[in-house]
Amino acid sequence: MTVYQRGETHVHHVTIRDSTGVKTTPTSVKETIYDPCGKVLLRSTDMTATATGEYYYNYALISTATYGRYVSEATAKDSSGYISKDRLSFYVMPWDAVEDIRLTMGVENDSKSVSDDAIAYAAWTAYKDALNQVHTHHYNELPGGNPYTGAMWDGSNTIFKTKTYPIADYNGDGTVTGWGTSCATDVSCSWIDYQGVSYTAYAAVTNAGNGEITIKKSNGVTAIPANAQAVYLDYWEEPANYDDTLFRQAAVYLACHLLSKRLVNTDRVTIADLQRNNPVIVLNPTMWKQEYDRLLRRLRGPSLGGVTG
Repeated sequence: MTVYQRGETHVHHVTIRDSTGVKTTPTSVKETIYDPCGKVLLRSTDMTATATGEYYYNYALISTATYGRYVSEATAKDSSGYISKDRLSFYVMPWDAVEDIRLTMGVENDSKSVSDDAIAYAAWTAYKDALNQVHTHHYNELPGGNPYTGAMWDGSNTIFKTKTYPIADYNGDGTVTGWGTSCATDVSCSWIDYQGVSYTAYAAVTNAGNGEITIKKSNGVTAIPANAQAVYLDYWEEPANYDDTLFRQAAVYLACHLLSKRLVNTDRVTIADLQRNNPVIVLNPTMWKQEYDRLLRRLRGPSLGGVTG
């Protein structure tokens, strides 16, 4: 696993061997790439051969690539129809978290004991967990009316506001979106008809900063009818003290904590696995978690109340 940033190029390299271990040239070698939503970005495209049994494919990530876990799959087929697959995962994140984590842990020159794969997984896990911790969840909340007319659901109005804002990029994909826009949903919505039956609603974020949203039936066209019993929102609020630089540092500290739990079981550890012949040192096993908690308190700031969960 590798961490990329938007605009960078993912390289998938594979070596094809026969049953005896000798490099061979199959009938075809194709590359397929899936985004974090499971959508096919690249479908069964020929990989480039550099030598017998050696193939690669370069995939350029677009400038608006969704943050998250991608799957890159190489499929080789021989003349008899035998198929072999090589699957690997990579992540797209807002910054080079792997380098920051290595520098923070002091293992920037050691890729054997702490692999990039392990750090990439820890980086994304910490990033998602930190997003969950820093933002405030609002659910089963009635929307505010049209900020320009005050209208609620009346069969024609489709503009509403969240009661608190700014709306957070809770899923961490780099864009604040609602249900029906993509699988990356930060705001979801439901409505109850006059008979008490619940339906999923289409919700699009017009302005995350002031909480302005568009709500329609799930077809994305029809306004919620006037005789609906209720409309409910589920979203996350970004704290007033939110600072992206502090958030990234917090996520790095949490990733260091997750990795340190894999490396040590007590507060005394030799660093032989990291760099041979170093002396025994004493570690505080929770030092990175303490730093994470400290920054989290700064990011969240004082509670302002509201309907949260």
